[in-house]
Amino acid sequence: MEHNLLIDIKDLTRGYPENPYLLFSKFNLALYKNDFLVIMGKSGTGKSTIARLLIGELRAPQKAIYHKKEDISKYSDEELQLYRRKIWIVFQDYKLMEQLSVKENITYPLKIYGLGENIIESKFDAMKTKLGLQKLVNTPVKFLSAGEKQKVCIARALIHEPEFVIADEPTGNLDWGHTQQIADLLIQTNLMGNTVLLITHDIHLLNYVKEKHKIKLHVMV
Repeated sequence: MEHNLLIDIKDLTRGYPENPYLLFSKFNLALYKNDFLVIMGKSGTGKSTIARLLIGELRAPQKAIYHKKEDISKYSDEELQLYRRKIWIVFQDYKLMEQLSVKENITYPLKIYGLGENIIESKFDAMKTKLGLQKLVNTPVKFLSAGEKQKVCIARALIHEPEFVIADEPTGNLDWGHTQQIADLLIQTNLMGNTVLLITHDIHLLNYVKEKHKIKLHVMV
């Protein structure tokens, strides 16, 4: 099983300046290939901080967070950029380019990485079919519903075939119907062979996913 270990957080201890309370005290977490791991907790328990540490937005402390047994705190700026390309994060506020089309938003990461047009077209055709976006290809994102925008976010995350996807409160702005759709998409994503880390405070979302799919759960208090 060790060879399938993607992320290993060991005894992470972290606080805020001038605050006597620790956000994390000897926090441990393991993410394996093909996991559907849910981090559940109320606001203020550090869920999004974990996401920011994992994508390198916050620098990890030494000997605390390992990617395939490598201490990510030791990564150079170049190594950190290469590591970031192996993961993707789906935000609740989408972070899409509203004036661009669905296709332009989804293929944007591949163009940044300099992939050829034929490869980009092939990857996009496969992704639009898997996620049912055929009728929205040329639609500007600003005209989409909240659920459709989140579907575009997930397609953009998956198209460059990351080692794992972090979904950080992906249903925070959605009604229950759209929440179920996104939950189903994340389950489908995992069934397609993608590793998923879902971060949420929504107990209803957690229960819905648990009823339909095998998951691992870590509760933060």
